Order: sequence, then C-alpha cells, then structure tokens
Amino acid sequence: MKKKLKPFMKERNFLILMSGVFINGIGNGIYSVAGMLLVLNLSGSVLYSGFAFFAISLAGTLSFLIAPLANYAKYKNGLVYSNLIKSIILFTIPLLHYTVGLGVWYVISLLFITALFTQYTYPIESTILPVIVGEENVIEANSYLQTVREAMDIVFIAAAGIIITLIGTIPALTITAVCILLVAISYACFNFDQPDVNKDKSESVKGASHVYFLDLKAGFRYIKGSLIPKMIFSIIFINVAMVIMTTNLPAFSLIKGNGVEAAYGFYLASISVGVMIGTMITPRIKQIDFGKLIIIAFFGTGVMWMGTAMLPLIPSIILFSIGAISIGILNLLVFSSIQKQVETAFIGRVVTLLTSAAAMGMPLGALIGGFLGEAFTPVLAVIICSVSMMIFSMYWLSSAVLRKLPDIENVNLFNKQKAEA
Repeated sequence: MKKKLKPFMKERNFLILMSGVFINGIGNGIYSVAGMLLVLNLSGSVLYSGFAFFAISLAGTLSFLIAPLANYAKYKNGLVYSNLIKSIILFTIPLLHYTVGLGVWYVISLLFITALFTQYTYPIESTILPVIVGEENVIEANSYLQTVREAMDIVFIAAAGIIITLIGTIPALTITAVCILLVAISYACFNFDQPDVNKDKSESVKGASHVYFLDLKAGFRYIKGSLIPKMIFSIIFINVAMVIMTTNLPAFSLIKGNGVEAAYGFYLASISVGVMIGTMITPRIKQIDFGKLIIIAFFGTGVMWMGTAMLPLIPSIILFSIGAISIGILNLLVFSSIQKQVETAFIGRVVTLLTSAAAMGMPLGALIGGFLGEAFTPVLAVIICSVSMMIFSMYWLSSAVLRKLPDIENVNLFNKQKAEA
C-alpha cells in the first residue's frame, strides 16, 4: 500500500520553507568549505583558522542578545531582509578581490557578521514551524527539513572541493551569495499568520530598550528551574572539544588525504551523512529512554572518532560519519521537545538562550584548537575530541537525574509555570 503524504507537506508555507532550506543547502555546502579554505589560503596558517572559528562561535555566544530583536519586526520581514543583507555582504568578497584586493582579516570579519545574521534568523525559523505545520507535526516536519538540509550538505560539501579546484574559492563564494539572494526571494512569498507578540508601541529609545531587556529577562526566567542547568556544563564541555577538532579539520584532512584539498569536503560531507542518519532514525527511536540513549550514543561516538584519528583516510571518514549519528539524534530530540513544550512567543528566546549557553566555550575552543594545530599536530585535536565524547557519556551516566530521563515525549524540560513577558 502506497504511503500517503502528511497534509502539512502539501501546505504552501511549508513548501516555501522546504524550498528555502533546499537552496540554502546548495549555498551553505559550498560556503562551509570555501570560506575556511579561503582563510587558510590567504594566511597559510592553522592559527588563522582558529581565529575564523573564534569569530563564528563568538557570534553564536552573542545570539541571546540578538534573538529578542526578532520580536520587533514581522517574522517574514526578518527572514527576507536578513538573508538579503547576508547576500550583499558575500557579494563584497568577489568585488574586493577583483578590485582593491582581499585581506584575511576582512574575510574573518565577514564570517563573524554573517554568523550574527544566522543567529537572528534561526530562532525565527524555529518559531514559525509550529505555526505552519501545527504542534502535533513538529517532530515529523523537523525530520523532513533536517533530512533535506543534511542531504544537500552532503552533496555540495562533498562536491565543494572539486568545484573550488575547477573555479576557485572566490567564484564558489559568489555562488553562495546568489543562493542566499534566492532564499530571500522565496521567503518573500510566505503568507502565514503572524503570531501575536507583545511589543512596545513607544517610539522612544528608552521605552524600546526597556521592553527589549524585559524580553531577554523573560527568556532567562523560562530556563530557570528547568533541566537545562543540569545539562549545560556537559554541553559547554563537549562544544569546546568539538570546536578544537573542527578548527583543525582542514589541516587534519590534508594530512589524511596527502595534501588533496577535496579530502576536507569529504570529511565535512561524512559528518553531514551521520547527522542526517541520526535525524532520519530519531522518529523511530524516540520511545527509548532519553538518558540511556544519549549515554550509549555518545560513548560510541568517542570510540568511532578515536578510530578516525588513528586509521587511514577511507576508514577514518567512515568512522567519522558513524560517530556523528548521535549529534543528529540529540539535536532533533531536544529542539523538537522545546518547540512542543514552549509557547510560541518564547520559542525563539528559549532556543537562543540554550544555543548561546551551549556556545559559551566555543570561542575558547577555537583559539585552543588553533594553537594546538600550530604547535603540535591536528591529529591530537581529533583524539582530544573523541576522549571528550566518552567523558560526556560518563558524566550523564554518573548523574541520576540525567541517567533516568524517560523517553523524549515524557521529558518535561521546562516547568509548567510560564514566564511573563
């Protein structure tokens, strides 16, 4: 019997969102490889890769200050104009390259600014999804969106090294700029109902600032008394380790691939394959106790990534992909849970506060990774990350509260008392 499509999959706004994710996947897949290779080519140093990741992760840390700004504009306008500005920013790279010349610090600055706009748009996309598909379809809709996103990443990240070899990093980044411009045009076609959001009608700067900080405070109050404080230390710890590894991944890939740049694209594609597999299987394993699932999955990740550091290119890439499955599972379960349990007006702020707190140690990890790669070997960074995954698993095992968490449908991440705006 042929399986029917879910009704929300035929809905106009969901199809527009899917189109935006599809086009973004093309641009981001190329951008993720070309951006870091451009920094490495301009500087010739792993240390500058560390500075680049520092800039990107710093933007993530600041996202809790940026997300409340989404409440001062219609969500549709926020998505359209922010993507339009990102596109214009990226178009300046080929413009300067072919005129006055391009500097490494300018590229790093643009990576930071572009990441700031991403921190603004991500909570908006998280907020509008339940509005578009309904709360009962959030997990399934997230799974479809993540599958498309990761599938596009796999194809274009893997192909990015070849594309860059054929046309160069600058034309490749121009392709990304065009893709983001098309996303802005696509999102201009949204026609969903704007959720009611409390706004200050005062025209004074003082009045607007007062409401802004009230919104920010409300997000903190929402998290207070939840399970997040019990998780946050381990998440910060693991993110530091991940960034130490990611900072060194371009140089690590060159070592494993005997100097072939395309190897970097293959490693990035392999981690996307793992995350996509994790996203696809999550709806089928969501009934498993959340605590036990995370403990087993992340210990397995540590073992797999130890093999990534030690083995030759092909088995190294395969184990790198298998180890990333746990990341896809964790991301989908946690964020789907937030989208289902938190009222619409607070989703953006809660998601942003969670990601900002999780990103707190990432700038430090980027600098540590840069210095480790320059002073020792990029292989050491991968070993450190694999051991950290095992420590992460042991921390959850040693915590009775985290170890005994039930399946995600029955986990109450936030208290029932809602914060006031």
